[in-house]
Amino acid sequence: MSKKPQLSDVPGIGPAMEEKLRDAGIKTVLSLSKMDPKKLSDKVDGVGESSAETFISEAKKLLPKDKPKPKKTAEKPKKKETPKAEKPKKKAEAKPKPEKPKATKTAPKKAKKAATKKKLKVEVPLRVQNIDQRILRIAKRKKKQKPQFRHEQAHRWIRVSDSWRKVRGIDSATREKRKGRIAMVSSGYRTPKVVRDLHPSLFVEVRVHRASELEELDPEVHAVRIASTVGFRKRQEIIAAADAKLLRVLNPGRSEEIEEEDLFTDLDLEVD
Repeated sequence: MSKKPQLSDVPGIGPAMEEKLRDAGIKTVLSLSKMDPKKLSDKVDGVGESSAETFISEAKKLLPKDKPKPKKTAEKPKKKETPKAEKPKKKAEAKPKPEKPKATKTAPKKAKKAATKKKLKVEVPLRVQNIDQRILRIAKRKKKQKPQFRHEQAHRWIRVSDSWRKVRGIDSATREKRKGRIAMVSSGYRTPKVVRDLHPSLFVEVRVHRASELEELDPEVHAVRIASTVGFRKRQEIIAAADAKLLRVLNPGRSEEIEEEDLFTDLDLEVD
């Protein structure tokens, strides 16, 4: 395909003259070829009638000439084909279809499908409903990212234990949190306050010293942890009161003391 002619292709039209023509509204070679020389000289400054005539004639030369269309030859009418007489087909004797046995009506199919699609609803415990699951996910992610806090020189000296000690040196690079040093204990590593003191089973731990402290506790939300200073007799009282209220005891210990006679009989059996 030949390239479309531009105004700059017309001999005698430079870039300055092309701008003048475009300002006058003549943007293509076709529009230039259709112009009248007198109107062109009036529209464009610095263009006389003679130069306008040359521009128009040159523009006409650049335009592609239309090829003559080929004449259509009259087509001969086609002969109509006479339809052949079709032979009548023999009708096949209709065989009687075997009757299907009628199914006995049972429960409708739609009801069966609905029953299969129904999922068993799991009851969510109250302790899980009270906590926002988004906060639990945040706490879990923060625990994974939390580093292991060690003593500053524990990796270097055997005599230094792994347990964390606060760094107090004036020129300590660890205290200044410089790059490449061990992680410092800071509040940014803490989990959200809502889930901070929860048991892994999402029960709220309550430290108990006597049985009377169990009165206001909810067995669906709270779990009991007996204080370490509580003696054996009081411990048994707390466990009995917790069982009566269906409260979970996280550290029940041994329910009964082993008597001396039972202990000696067990030892004798081992010797034999």
